[in-house]
Amino acid sequence: MLWVWRFGVFASVFVSLSAQAPIGVTAPIQRVRLHPDEAWVTRVGRAKIQSGGTYSFLVSDLPSGLGIQDVRVSAKGPSGTRLGDFAIGTDARKITESPDYIALKKERDTLRDTIDALEADIEALDMEAKFLNELSAAYSADISAKVVSGTIDGASVVDLSTSLSARLAAVLTKGRKHNRELSERTDEIRRLDVKTRQMASARNVSPSRAAVEITVQRPGDVEIELSYRTRQARWTPAYEARLAADDRGLELALFASVMQTSGEDWSNVVIEITNARASRNLAMPTLPGAQIITWSEPRTEDSAVFAAASGTKYPSASAAYAQNMYVQSDSASIKDGQGSEQLEAKPAEAETLEEIKGLASTWSLEGFKDVPSDGEPHKFRVISADISPVLALLTVPRIDTTVYRVARFPIPSGIPLFPGAPIAHFAGTQRVGEAPLVMPSAGRPIQLGFGPYRGIRAALNRLDAKKESVGTFTKEIQWTLQERFELSNDLNERVTVEVQDRELKSGNDRVRVLFQPDKPPETEAQTPGVHCWKIDLQPKSTINMPFTYQIRIPQGQGRVSGIENLNLPN
Repeated sequence: MLWVWRFGVFASVFVSLSAQAPIGVTAPIQRVRLHPDEAWVTRVGRAKIQSGGTYSFLVSDLPSGLGIQDVRVSAKGPSGTRLGDFAIGTDARKITESPDYIALKKERDTLRDTIDALEADIEALDMEAKFLNELSAAYSADISAKVVSGTIDGASVVDLSTSLSARLAAVLTKGRKHNRELSERTDEIRRLDVKTRQMASARNVSPSRAAVEITVQRPGDVEIELSYRTRQARWTPAYEARLAADDRGLELALFASVMQTSGEDWSNVVIEITNARASRNLAMPTLPGAQIITWSEPRTEDSAVFAAASGTKYPSASAAYAQNMYVQSDSASIKDGQGSEQLEAKPAEAETLEEIKGLASTWSLEGFKDVPSDGEPHKFRVISADISPVLALLTVPRIDTTVYRVARFPIPSGIPLFPGAPIAHFAGTQRVGEAPLVMPSAGRPIQLGFGPYRGIRAALNRLDAKKESVGTFTKEIQWTLQERFELSNDLNERVTVEVQDRELKSGNDRVRVLFQPDKPPETEAQTPGVHCWKIDLQPKSTINMPFTYQIRIPQGQGRVSGIENLNLPN
């Protein structure tokens, strides 16, 4: 493969070529490499050369607006083949409306009329429902007096009330039906809008064309490879975690959700997926040199004149300067807006597809794929890993009394991990839910939940809570909280359940916290700030775990924080 980067103005290319007319080359799309924020489309064209010499090849019908920085070209041919000048130009055309475009516009206009009619009907139904409600309220307020006075009989009251209720129900039912239909029509017109914009772009913007100069030493076949960038295509990661029916294996698969509105349909092409950002700025940070800190003695007469004029004793200018002199850190520069060099905020979008190891990887999908230019997501399987997880039952009763089945496993090799990407969880063939990928702290396994575990119940009950003043010489406020975890096993098998709860800790020596559990937490399973117990439950059994917290603070005007969600008395 011979790569040459030589650029020039399109009109000047033909001056340097031989007098032969440019050879048109058909170059269909063969592969696409998708980045997180753009895509590179590769076309390949072939031609047969009858004799040695310099030839100009013309590749037409490229996307409009291509610049020289968006295109790269290479060539292969007989021994001694050399790539010469290369240029991008515009092929001005007058394109009339195609029958497909006319039909699409007509369909869109008809759908818009339908949406307008639905919106008008919904507004009319809302007004009628409001009128019926007001009429019913006014009728109810006036009817009692008329029934008592005998000016109206009970049968007519029932008939009118029934009629009002039936009409109001019919209006509300029709309104809900119209709203559902309006939602469906709105989704449909969004898809038509995308197609209309794409076809309008093809009609109104002139396509690009590329001129490539190639010199060959002898006859043979020449292959031209042309790649260009489009920013109307991208991919996002998604995972599927499938727990085997026997609970022994777990498959974690990475999928690529591909979307593109480039105006070109990618049909029967090779798709490559990469997490590298081709347009990322790789300029390394550099320090400008030493930071100079200076201090100078002010003039004595300036201080004296200033103090005499004000009649107040002020510190000297040198003292004030010395108090304000500091070396500014980056964080201060950002917070206060000071300093000659500001740190530029990193855009959130730049972190949307960062693999946990920070390395750029590329995967080629199996087979040939089709990705139409419709703006819809198309999901492709990229890579998977087979994992042997450790299964456990976990509950956090203070937040949720459900007992969940979880799978834990170390960070796998061979599959990239993108924090925040959605993971669809499957237990066998049943989808049980979805959650974002959360990376654990160092040394901890990845944990995935696979839904509630039926037959195990958990609860958190508060038994007592009191507030009192304690101390002989120094009065303090003390809260005493008595709570209890309750676990019940309705199954005919023995299980082990992990119970987690947050830890109450003192922030300084003015606050004292005493924790008295009936069963000490499992220290080996504990994460910082979280208590964890492993409870063995026999079949058809219930276990209660009481524990007590005492919180003591000084009595006075001070303010204590961290007790806002404890529901303390008074």
